[in-house]
Amino acid sequence: MSSARDRVVMFVDVQNVHITFEKIGQEVRYDVLLKAVEDQYRRRGKVLFKAVAFVPMFEGDERREKLINALSFMGYRVVTKVVKKIGDASSHKINMDIEMAMEIISMADSVDEVVLVTGDRDFVPIVDYLSKKGKRVRVIGTRKGAVSIDLIRACDEYDNMDEIEGILMPFRYSDNYKEGSRDEEYPSDI
Repeated sequence: MSSARDRVVMFVDVQNVHITFEKIGQEVRYDVLLKAVEDQYRRRGKVLFKAVAFVPMFEGDERREKLINALSFMGYRVVTKVVKKIGDASSHKINMDIEMAMEIISMADSVDEVVLVTGDRDFVPIVDYLSKKGKRVRVIGTRKGAVSIDLIRACDEYDNMDEIEGILMPFRYSDNYKEGSRDEEYPSDI
């Protein structure tokens, strides 16, 4: 059994990642991300013992449901939340930052290092909290120019996701997908 000083946990802000790459016609292969991070830590003598993906969704969104199922089969623990409509039908609240923060805080004492896969500056206070507890924090940001500079400055190690070989592939449109419609339904909050 590995000790807390050898254990690493990864938290993936799927919404932030998805929107960032969808805007440039790409999508992420989360299986490649998981394998790359596992291999990197194995070479460092550490164990990625848990990977958690946070995925908001609309009721009836079959494409997002397929993603959730795929993530589960890849080995991620998946935390989901149904998107709430605010006021008129055109406004939505799509943010899982609190859920992600609570999970990170609850696991902090059982790990040595936390990997955050996001570009969202809202996680800077969590990075600061973990650093004060003596934890290393690695951020795997989405791509150059799409990640908060404050988040990069706060972490111990930073990498761009788009530099991981084989992680991106062309975005696949479903029959029900209208170009541009996802940006309105799932806004980014970098």
